[in-house]
Amino acid sequence: MKKKGTWKLAIMMTMILALVLSACSGGGSNNATDNEGTGDAGQTAEGGTEPEAANEEPKELVTLRVLVMEPGTKWNSVQQDSVIAKELAEKLGVKIEYVEADENKFNVLLAGGELPDIVRADPNKFQKQLIEGNLIIPMDDLLASHGKDITANIGTVVEYGKKNWSNGTGKAYFLPPQVQPKPGQSVAPITIGATIRWDWYKEIGAPPMDTMDQMLDAVEQIVKNHPKTDEGKPVYGVSMWQDWGLWPYTITPLVFTKSSGATSDLTAAQVGDHNFISVLTDETSNFWVAMDFFNKAHRRGLLDPDSLTMKNNDYMAKATAGQIVVGPATWAMGDFNAQHPEGDQGYIVVPAGKLAWTGGVNPLGWVDKSYSISKSSKNPEKAMEFLNYIFSYEGARTMYNGVEGTHWNMVNGVPTLTEETLALKSAGGTEFEKTGLSLDRNIIGLGGDLVNPNDGQPVNLFNAGEALSKAATPLEKDFAAHYGATYSGEVFEKLIEEGKLDTFTTWMNGMSDDEILKRNTVPGVTLAEEHKKTEAALKELAARQAAKIILSKSEEEFQKNKEEAIKAFKDGGAEEFTKFYNDEVKRLRAEHGL
Repeated sequence: MKKKGTWKLAIMMTMILALVLSACSGGGSNNATDNEGTGDAGQTAEGGTEPEAANEEPKELVTLRVLVMEPGTKWNSVQQDSVIAKELAEKLGVKIEYVEADENKFNVLLAGGELPDIVRADPNKFQKQLIEGNLIIPMDDLLASHGKDITANIGTVVEYGKKNWSNGTGKAYFLPPQVQPKPGQSVAPITIGATIRWDWYKEIGAPPMDTMDQMLDAVEQIVKNHPKTDEGKPVYGVSMWQDWGLWPYTITPLVFTKSSGATSDLTAAQVGDHNFISVLTDETSNFWVAMDFFNKAHRRGLLDPDSLTMKNNDYMAKATAGQIVVGPATWAMGDFNAQHPEGDQGYIVVPAGKLAWTGGVNPLGWVDKSYSISKSSKNPEKAMEFLNYIFSYEGARTMYNGVEGTHWNMVNGVPTLTEETLALKSAGGTEFEKTGLSLDRNIIGLGGDLVNPNDGQPVNLFNAGEALSKAATPLEKDFAAHYGATYSGEVFEKLIEEGKLDTFTTWMNGMSDDEILKRNTVPGVTLAEEHKKTEAALKELAARQAAKIILSKSEEEFQKNKEEAIKAFKDGGAEEFTKFYNDEVKRLRAEHGL
């Protein structure tokens, strides 16, 4: 994205991080040659190769099971025969298998003690339980022997984790993915926001959706025009699922409210702010905006009647069948786009509300998806080899873009996607999905816009400006053309530059590079057991109350149910929880020098 000072910011941030990383990793040489290690030249602390990498005989394939708090992923169904899976097998001798869990199953598994090899969880919520329960192991020795790319490339994150995610032990336990210390230069296709059936939305003139009421108006008009799918199934305006906690409620209004949570589902603040409100008792919160939205949808006959009982897999099946008009994200709309790769038929994020989800500056990565190695793992060294690979420049680029020599080549010293790969991405559909390229960004250690210092290009080559245009799918091209652009991200880029939409980094405009780094590395609030119990009880209460509120038959009944719910939330300790949370935020910011 073209912004004043962006290149200066990129250069300065790289210099700052390089100095800090050098201190953390022991001063790895940038002139080291790339041998058989997982990283690119100069990106391991001791020269780019692991101790056991040279002259090894091929080993038997090791299955590493990864516990993820995300039912309904595509990893196991799509990834196992992909080029990415084959590359992991060839390079590392591993096969990755997800163990999916909702929050309840996740907690049951933790209580049972026997965990898969790798656990993906939020250290701000689970470090005490995982560490004191002896469920995960400290990584320090494994980092020294098998994690040179990690310490070289995200050394600041490792050191931060020792201080803030170690339950006071000073050891390394957690590695968050998607470490992204500076903003990108272009806007890639956006994946979260008002995700609507484009051909139907365009058919009614793509009216503005500045408010959620306007979005409902557009949805109502679409359902009137298309009450059934081509196969005769009923079309619903909106829907949701019930096995991701409060997420379907708190995510839906985000681009309209610019309010987002941090380390607790019960609190939220404006993007870039640090004053948190109660999600359950503050009527301006995403939860209550969502309650109003879904109740209105219900009263207009636009709400899927299964919304309050469905699980994610059921929702995905309906989205794949084209039964839902608008959803919260492209990846939440099942396989519809993959099954309809031609023309303008499909789901895409369109401009709506006040915010564009373009990604942010994440010098600490996506903390809530942090990786740890379980005490139960029979292959901790192999687990660390895999983690090291996804945090290496070579590994991250492969996970995003495929195999050098097949999907991309070095052309005059510049890594360049092949025309065949760009055409495959442009065609979209199941054939591209089956490659596994960029399938799950939660399992890629480095953010796609992070520049590989060895070649000056983004780790994710699909994020380079020319590639964004060439790799645009027919759906993205049709959407872009409607708004006078050449690819989907450019639509949002223009609106951002015109000041019509904010991003997750807009609040940083005008800040010095040091200030940006400092404000994005404030420790998150860690919940003690008593607060975790309060949070769990209130979330369960909220889920029960939500069903009653959403099904209110009139505005008067809605207000009555709303008042009763807020009282119940207050009685359950929601406001005391929010006070604790804000007190902790103030304390942590003060300790961080803010």
